[in-house]
Amino acid sequence: MFSSVLLEYIQAKDLFPRKELIKEEESLQVPFTVLQGEGVEYLGHANDAVIALSNYRLHIKFKDSVINVPLRMMESVESRDMFQLHICCKDSKVIR
Repeated sequence: MFSSVLLEYIQAKDLFPRKELIKEEESLQVPFTVLQGEGVEYLGHANDAVIALSNYRLHIKFKDSVINVPLRMMESVESRDMFQLHICCKDSKVIR
């Protein structure tokens, strides 16, 4: 006798649903093109900069420059004082 086999196709987006975007202000826009599978989770601002945190990277856009750090490149993150973030990367770069 044959038994019926039920196969179900599950997509990755169903296993790992995107988190809801948290914005400091409604007027803020994501400052980069989102990659396939990437979801921005936090969007805020600091002194003349827009800060975006996704499930792939930390992106800080200043008027004159951009800092884009993949999360898997970060070795340690430390908050120093009230206004300073100290990021040590696995490739020996330090971002302050």
